[in-house]
Amino acid sequence: MYYTITLNPAVDMLVSAENFELGKLNRTKEAQYVVGGKGINISMLLNNVNVETKALGFVAGFTGYFIKSELDKLGIHYDFVETAGVTRINMKLKTETETEINGQSSAVNNKNIVEFFTKLENLTDNDVVFLSGNVISGMNIENFKRIAKTISQKGALLVVDSNKDLVLETLQYKPFVVKPNEFELGEMFGVKIINEKDILTYATKLKDHGAKNVLVSRGAKGAILLTENNEVYSVNVAKGDIISTVAAGDSMLAMFVAMYNKTKNYEIALKYASAAGGATSFSVGVGSKELIETVVEQINVKKIK
Repeated sequence: MYYTITLNPAVDMLVSAENFELGKLNRTKEAQYVVGGKGINISMLLNNVNVETKALGFVAGFTGYFIKSELDKLGIHYDFVETAGVTRINMKLKTETETEINGQSSAVNNKNIVEFFTKLENLTDNDVVFLSGNVISGMNIENFKRIAKTISQKGALLVVDSNKDLVLETLQYKPFVVKPNEFELGEMFGVKIINEKDILTYATKLKDHGAKNVLVSRGAKGAILLTENNEVYSVNVAKGDIISTVAAGDSMLAMFVAMYNKTKNYEIALKYASAAGGATSFSVGVGSKELIETVVEQINVKKIK
């Protein structure tokens, strides 16, 4: 079973406006509401390609109800901890550029945290667990580390995608893959990434600290993968009309893990990962299976080493 953990999910309000002026009354061209949060994005992408998942995390209030109802419509399983307050709303504003305003969820308490950990008790070595996004208010880095440790101790495949501090703290639990972007990779080591050589230098450091595979996304320049066998691959991105880049990285990571588990082939996994990221960027929400299969025809993987 594939599990996704989203400690701090959201409802994303996708808004577009023409001739936006800061400090003045602006009217939206259109607005859509979609379920958000990195782990939930992964569940939705995998659901689109017929991979069953169960979403874990915390939800609260009317926005939490919206998240559950949307997942019900999609047939996605979930086992959330219900908390007091309201799950956050994030605004994604698209004008000539993209602007994001992320809200803050109500804090969880110790009882909520204890309940969450009971949901990890039945994990086995047949499971894959995506630990994605940041901690919610009321949790801290030690809670996050404990989650990673529990997953590792259960023998499940651990996949981590979070901020630099949380990723670095979980490397000791040997995640199957971590997926920083270029900027995040540099941030982890206090440097600026200039070229592919820099990417490989610091991706290797992540491997040295425990990550088995390192997938570095590079926006329009594609991505670079350093594998557990020290092979290096690069991949391009598809061309198309970008609607939103929200969840593109989550889609890439989801498809990479799912396709590698299916084929045990890094080149195929990377090719479909890039296609999934592209398909999502061309969509409202995450990309469909049909669009991924169309986009993959544009994708080329090159073995560098």
